[in-house]
Amino acid sequence: MAWQDFKYRAIYVWLFIVSAVLLGVLKYNAAGLANLLSDLKSNMLFLLAQALLISLYFAWKEKRWVNLLKGYFGEGDLLFLVCMAFYFSFMNYVLFYLISILLVLTGSILYKKHEMKIPLAGGQALCMVLVMLTDYYFAGIDLTHDLWLYTYLNF
Repeated sequence: MAWQDFKYRAIYVWLFIVSAVLLGVLKYNAAGLANLLSDLKSNMLFLLAQALLISLYFAWKEKRWVNLLKGYFGEGDLLFLVCMAFYFSFMNYVLFYLISILLVLTGSILYKKHEMKIPLAGGQALCMVLVMLTDYYFAGIDLTHDLWLYTYLNF
């Protein structure tokens, strides 16, 4: 995904479908069906709330309703975030969402490419690789549950 997004600014749709299915299977195996469905619902509601807030902001800024998928946010970016909703627990999803967007935006500012389109899904895919490697190699981290996060942060 990252390679396609950086090179072509487009990602094959079948990659999103395969990714969502595989991430859903990983989540099911790690946390069970009830947690998969509960976290998926929470993550999608968070994503919907974000889309609504961003839509309201651009509607206020432009003084008219705008379609975010036309020039503001790519379809692949949205599909990538939907795929990630199948794997992460709610708090891990929110953290991944915020940190990965900050890293990609910072990277694109530092890179100073004069193109207006930022390969957000590609950058987030690279972040996801790093996050999943961390999850795999460090036994204390489990991205499918929030408990490790609460324990680590002493909540």
